[in-house]
Amino acid sequence: ASISPSPFLHLAKPGLSVQPWAAIMPGGRAFPGGLMHTGGSIADTASSAPADEAESLSGFPSMVFAGHTKAVSKAVFIACGSKILTSSHDGTAKLYDATNGNCEQTYHGHRGAVTWVAASPDESKVVTGCADRVARVFDTASGKCLCALQGHAFQVSMARFSLDGAQVLTTTADRMARLFDAETGVLVQSYKGHIAALYSATFSPDGKKVLTTSHDKTAKIFDTQTGECLITLIGHKAHIYMGSFSPDGSLVITASADMSAMIWEVNTGFCRAILTECQEAVYSASFSSGATKVLTASADGTARMYDVQTGYCDRKFEGHLLAVHDAQFSPNGRRVLTASDDRSVRVFDTESGQCLGVFEGHGEHVYGATFSPDGQCVLTASEDSTAKLFVVGS
Repeated sequence: ASISPSPFLHLAKPGLSVQPWAAIMPGGRAFPGGLMHTGGSIADTASSAPADEAESLSGFPSMVFAGHTKAVSKAVFIACGSKILTSSHDGTAKLYDATNGNCEQTYHGHRGAVTWVAASPDESKVVTGCADRVARVFDTASGKCLCALQGHAFQVSMARFSLDGAQVLTTTADRMARLFDAETGVLVQSYKGHIAALYSATFSPDGKKVLTTSHDKTAKIFDTQTGECLITLIGHKAHIYMGSFSPDGSLVITASADMSAMIWEVNTGFCRAILTECQEAVYSASFSSGATKVLTASADGTARMYDVQTGYCDRKFEGHLLAVHDAQFSPNGRRVLTASDDRSVRVFDTESGQCLGVFEGHGEHVYGATFSPDGQCVLTASEDSTAKLFVVGS
């Protein structure tokens, strides 16, 4: 079985029918849109690092963030890396001190698995997305729920603050994205037009546009304020898992189950390049900080780096035993981080493709991994109910 992208693992391969209303079940991983598959994994005692490589690496975490009783679906840095937010299938989100591992706040109120957590730009608020079909906005310090964002027909798989923190964009499987007032919880705008479940929704860098990706094989770009669909990106032959804007907002990259990623011009909808090296579904794709490179993660167990202008694959990052569901550049672009369903995370040198480190220690699937703002640490979220911090070094 193929494994889906972070933080919601295990999506079926193209052609396998799954129900968009599937709930999160023990042993299953939920994906944006509520799709679920239970797939297999390597044995609990197996290591994904070759013996000679593992001996030269420090694969032990420097900090373990415990306290959740079920899978940790997402973990993110805030406060310049000094604090950590987590969301969990136990129905809560938590705030930890990254320096000592202490839990400083728990955010209660949901009645299902919390699959998403994010902080507002000024970090005064926290938003969560949940299987109970509600997103909630909390005061970061006190833990008080400020408002509930309601009206979704299925689980809220993503929730993002606008650039000014005044609004929240949500994603569900009911074919539309929604924009809410973060203070009152009032619905401000809806983004409609897809004919199947949404996988993701994100703001453009200037906040003026919204990009959505769907099971209907298309991505759409909307005007944030009016809700008007400006462009529909058509060309993929299977559902589109994720999409993101280039840093300057002029390009979009989409990742699809058709084993490709596509680079599009935002203003015209023209497909500039089709990246087709992967042998299985492409789960995520993102631009480098200068938008000269694109990094993909695939069910074929690899991450790949492409040149944006030529579409040529410059580098392949290998070593994982199972699907790579997330890949990202370090803040300075010199390293690549991959998270896999083989329960490990790897750090590679961007230029040479050499694996610099293998971080293991999770007892179950790793849902996601991210660099700290200074690039010195890696934070993971796992089905084993913990988040862990690993030191990468300079």
